[in-house]
Amino acid sequence: MAKEWYRKEFWTKDAETEFFARLKRSQKHNRPQYLRIQASTLYKTNNADFFDAALNLLQRYFDEYPDDKLERSSSYELAGDIYCEMEEYERALENYKNALDYEKIFPQIITDSYLKYSKLIVQLDKTELFESVEQLLLGNAEKSDFPEDEYIKNAILSFINKQKDNYERANYYKNLAEKSAGAKSSGFRWHKKLGLVNNRDKLLDDLLEL
Repeated sequence: MAKEWYRKEFWTKDAETEFFARLKRSQKHNRPQYLRIQASTLYKTNNADFFDAALNLLQRYFDEYPDDKLERSSSYELAGDIYCEMEEYERALENYKNALDYEKIFPQIITDSYLKYSKLIVQLDKTELFESVEQLLLGNAEKSDFPEDEYIKNAILSFINKQKDNYERANYYKNLAEKSAGAKSSGFRWHKKLGLVNNRDKLLDDLLEL
């Protein structure tokens, strides 16, 4: 089955020309989605040669559709993911923060940026932001529907409380993280394996042991 024209897993000059020609012919209200999906598809190839092209597609979205709401938070999150892979961490943080700020304006679309931002802050040892990260995670507790989300959140909270010498709270969050990491069911009736921790994260496990 042929893939949609906006899900190309390669990017050449001809592919770019075809994409934008078809984008121009598409319905205007669908164009923001097509730009984000194509950028996401290129990113998910894990081919670093396509990362700049993916970022260019996202920038085109930001420039040409400033009033679009549905794709904005996800596009900021995606840009953050790409910059992370490129090890441009400050730009990644900037985009995750943009996603978080926009979710306050348009909460109908919520991403995992709060987890990615928090993890990156800890990874970069930005201790001056640990307090705000703790508040961010606690303030978004209702978003953690899956064991994987709970694992990430509680591992970070355990580490931050350990840095504050609050060992009782640190151990509390560590136990929650371990429980989530070992969960065998998501708790959802029809999607019991969705959102489980299939591969433990070395950074998070290191945080739990520090």
